[in-house]
This record gives sequence, C-alpha cells and structure tokens, in this order.
Amino acid sequence: MVASNLAMDWHRAKRRQERIGERLASLRPAQAPSGEETSVLSLAVARGLDELPDAQRQVVVLRFYADLPVRSIAEQLGVPEGTVKSRLHTAVRALRTRLHEDEVV
Repeated sequence: MVASNLAMDWHRAKRRQERIGERLASLRPAQAPSGEETSVLSLAVARGLDELPDAQRQVVVLRFYADLPVRSIAEQLGVPEGTVKSRLHTAVRALRTRLHEDEVV
C-alpha cells in the first residue's frame, strides 16, 4: 500500500511539473515548444523557484504543483487569502522576469 501511494504521488508530481512547464511555455507567442524547449523551461523554472523567498516558493508550489485552491493554501499556511494571492502575484512576476532575463521565454 505504501509503495502504491508513493508511486501515485510520484506520477502526480510529474504531471504537475509538466503542466506548469506547459503553462509557462504558453506565454511564448505562436510557437509550439519542442520537448527539449519544455525541459529547458522546466529547469529554468526550478532555478527561479530556488531563488524565491520561502514564503513565495511555498505558495507557488502549493498552487501550481499541488494544484490547491487559494483558500486551501491560506488555511494550511494560516494566512489570509489576500496574502496568498499577493505572494503568488509577486512570485509569478519574479519568475517571469527571470525567464525573460535568461531569454527562456
């Protein structure tokens, strides 16, 4: 049972990572990214996440990787929903800036 749960968790995490890569890749105008471009983008996002402050990284991971709604994130972290939204906005803006600086998107 434990092995089954671990396998399911791994598959879910992998799908979430692919989805965030696809979402960020969609920022690119009228080009369909290749598998290699998506991999480069995923690595760049991971590096960008590492540079975020802990509070911002937490909300990004919970929102886009764990696919939790803002309300659930707020409850888990014990902060108002507005704080979660603000942290998400700031973090996504920082990630977008970083990806543009690195010429990934």
